Amino acid sequence: MTTLGTLVSVAVLLVAATVLALPGMLPGGSARASSSLAPHHPVSNPTYVILVHGYDPSPVPAYSVWTYGVNVYQQLVNAGYVVGVVSYYGTFTLAFSNGTTYTDSSFFGTTETPIETVGLELGKVLGEAFAHRSVTMDIIGHSMGGLVTEYMLEHVRLPNVTLQNVIFLASPLDGAPVTALTPWLNLSGYEAAEMSEGSPFLAAMHAYVPNALANYPGAEWLVYVGYANPAWAMAYFSGHANDGLVDAPSAEDIPHNHSYLFPDLHIPQLDVYTPGKVSYFEDPSFASEVLANFSGQY
Repeated sequence: MTTLGTLVSVAVLLVAATVLALPGMLPGGSARASSSLAPHHPVSNPTYVILVHGYDPSPVPAYSVWTYGVNVYQQLVNAGYVVGVVSYYGTFTLAFSNGTTYTDSSFFGTTETPIETVGLELGKVLGEAFAHRSVTMDIIGHSMGGLVTEYMLEHVRLPNVTLQNVIFLASPLDGAPVTALTPWLNLSGYEAAEMSEGSPFLAAMHAYVPNALANYPGAEWLVYVGYANPAWAMAYFSGHANDGLVDAPSAEDIPHNHSYLFPDLHIPQLDVYTPGKVSYFEDPSFASEVLANFSGQY
């Protein structure tokens, strides 16, 4: 295993700006970097957007994750969506922008809580929230939140939910080798172990992907890939585009219809990185792409 000291001393490797082929796409898939987009229009009938945060031993309040930079939370609310923010460290909470909140006092999550347990809890609470009404829904899972989302989709069929879009936002779908550097990066607990490359958890997730596709037919599956490409990480990720924690092959390792590139989905390219205080979602095209995708533009 390459040591962190060696990684820091490695010179920057150049990576091609254009991704020619992205593996794992569903038929009709597309691949492109973020670009100028047609104006989006407010939704006429409220669609629910569920935001699932990632791993954080701090933990940072779940709501604040989605208000960094371009404040994708507020932009979604302004566009007419009812936005639900998931928090699974401590008491499980699903807080909607319309003032409705669901909590499960029997659930108390930590970094030792298995990802699959969190995924089943998410499915349970969403099932309760929409037990008596039919809704359309979009989901964004950031980092480990994408694994929580994938597990839920594979193992829970929400009968009253029509799922339109799922965005796996810089998620370590095939693991994050950087989790091996836990003594330096404050990555610890059972969840970090499950995100390591080759873990039994990830192998089981891959096996159950067909279940998710069958549970939610017609949904668009999208992957957003980070390419901050910090110098120390270029060697660690064998020259692959990466955002400092997750590289492109891992972020794309799920059948998907569309894939997009952004500069700051974990460690930012657009501002100064301070260890222990990550600030991302600074790229305006990130929120624009989300809004465009949710309105049917790909």
